[in-house]
Amino acid sequence: MQRIGIIGAGLSGRLVALNLLRNATSKASVEIVMIDRADEDFMGPAYSRDSDYLLLNVPAGIMGAFSEDPEHFLKWCWERKRHADRWDFLPRVFYRDYILTLMHEAVRARTEGTEFQQLRGEVIDIDITGVQITLRVADKGPVIVDKAVLALGNFPPRHPPTKNRFALESKHYVRNPWDNDALDALSPRDAVFLVGTGQTMVDLVVALRRRAHKGRIVALSRHGLLPMAHRRFETYASFYKEIEDSKTVLEILRTVRRHFERAEAMGTDRRAVIDALRPDTQTIWMNLSDDEKRRFLRHLFRYWEIIRSRIPPESEAAMDGMRASGQLDILAGKIQDLVETDVGMEVHYVLRGEAGYKVARAGLVFNCIGPELDYRRIDEPLVKNLMAKGLIRPGPAQLGIDSRPNGRIIRRSGAASNVMYTLGSTMRGVLWEVLAVPEIRVQAEQLALRLIGDK
Repeated sequence: MQRIGIIGAGLSGRLVALNLLRNATSKASVEIVMIDRADEDFMGPAYSRDSDYLLLNVPAGIMGAFSEDPEHFLKWCWERKRHADRWDFLPRVFYRDYILTLMHEAVRARTEGTEFQQLRGEVIDIDITGVQITLRVADKGPVIVDKAVLALGNFPPRHPPTKNRFALESKHYVRNPWDNDALDALSPRDAVFLVGTGQTMVDLVVALRRRAHKGRIVALSRHGLLPMAHRRFETYASFYKEIEDSKTVLEILRTVRRHFERAEAMGTDRRAVIDALRPDTQTIWMNLSDDEKRRFLRHLFRYWEIIRSRIPPESEAAMDGMRASGQLDILAGKIQDLVETDVGMEVHYVLRGEAGYKVARAGLVFNCIGPELDYRRIDEPLVKNLMAKGLIRPGPAQLGIDSRPNGRIIRRSGAASNVMYTLGSTMRGVLWEVLAVPEIRVQAEQLALRLIGDK
């Protein structure tokens, strides 16, 4: 019997465990140990039971946990008398309940000889001796496994560039935008400043609206662009063949722009153009050099992201209403400094295309830049120790962890590990398109089969 350790109990970790339980047999039984800092029902702040007003960013009809049945989640909702159709954006807490239910059912139905244990604790280091892996868990004894899966999820964002680094220690600056206690500290009419205008910012604005917050809200990012909302539109034919031999971002951009123009002339939404490439996005990314990947990140990432990473129409409507009322301002510019005052924070910023700086005063400043993906910058014991030992190295373009496309981690030496694997957000640099459920569920299924099959 193989003993498999899964570090992280978010969506990625749970889907690996679920698929191990489903695929284990009496001849290929496994013992699964899933380790996470949080309690056994926690799947990360996005799925918190206290945030039932936050909606999934993907329609219910394609959120199934199994690739062979994309509507499985929708059917699960119907069985529980929750009215929904394929295009509804349901509360994320429903999805948490769905995944936890599947886990409980899989544990009960597991093959004889297969075991599952969830351990609460923080893995702070890993030692490998021969074919034995020792997971060092803080305040607990070591856990010995045959294979380990790093399902680490997202880390807090890097700080915005400021002259005054002391302000980053202020109680008026919130690095973790999911900190509910910080929102509780707000008075109803406090001004709020959000650094970043992506999906995290949208969630915070929706949270403030749910709390009937009356104060002014300002969100600033380099381009001042908001994620587009989901829409129903005609599909667009794939044009991957036109770019499969392209080696530069500029060549790909020219082709995509041409199809944007064609789609517009046809009355088709440009979102359909990006969707047409989704089955091949990972291949396109892997064919680019590191220099070209970095060029994409510098110049085109945000324009791609607002089309590809969409929000529910309900979230868009909420933001539109707050902007129309004057409560919410979306600005394009750069932070220059943060200055703490007795009652809050002064944000010094420069608007795009202007020279002089402006000052906004806020009770709280929230960092909504997005999770840190450069593992050289992550200040977590496990990551720092694995990097120092050479058991992991940064991924392409300094995104995530380097690995084979099948999830096998590549060490600093360049050799692929026989015992350590990863999936999900850690593979952003390797595959790029790895964050949505349709990609994660395939990764989890394939990885589980590999773990069971590899002796």
